[in-house]
Amino acid sequence: MNLKRFFFSLLAALALTACSDEAPQNDKYRTLKAPVTVENLPVVTEVFSLSCGHCRSMEAAIPAIEASAGVKIGKAHVTFNESATFAAMIYYSAMSQVEGTPPKGLTEDLFKFVQEEQSEDAEKNKAILSTLFSKYNLVSPFDMTEAQQEALFADMERADHITVESEITSVPTFVVNGKYVVNTSAHQSAEELADTLKMLMAKEQ
Repeated sequence: MNLKRFFFSLLAALALTACSDEAPQNDKYRTLKAPVTVENLPVVTEVFSLSCGHCRSMEAAIPAIEASAGVKIGKAHVTFNESATFAAMIYYSAMSQVEGTPPKGLTEDLFKFVQEEQSEDAEKNKAILSTLFSKYNLVSPFDMTEAQQEALFADMERADHITVESEITSVPTFVVNGKYVVNTSAHQSAEELADTLKMLMAKEQ
């Protein structure tokens, strides 16, 4: 696949869409009929999208949730439609070049681009993205080598498997032990959410 051409066409054609907002449910989590089969899945994985406003708000609470639940939370970007796939490509273009914890500010800048800065002007979008990636000493999505593209698409394929096997239809949410999907809308605080994560993690002990 010609990544540069694919990115450019998406930048020119896609309109920004928000995350899915389903009616709040009372159940705090659901159990999957079959566990997620992705290898080396973190104990807790946040499933999200850069185009989701609620996910952006959740990002600020993640450190407190991790501290309270005593767990490092992994991330998987959804790919369930064209807009989400475009956002995922931006996210994994950056994260596939990062080892360990992303540089401070990077994820927020990615949210900002997708939610506030992208427009119908493909050339302008390309320039903004190139500047953003350069800020963190990362290669722009438009200039990635073939090996970097392969790493990007491997990350996207992994995220897609997580999304499909977890039957995710709205974000943000959390997958615990590959068996439980948390209903974030049924929680009133980060502390309450952390308690649910701890309870689900303990179910496997």
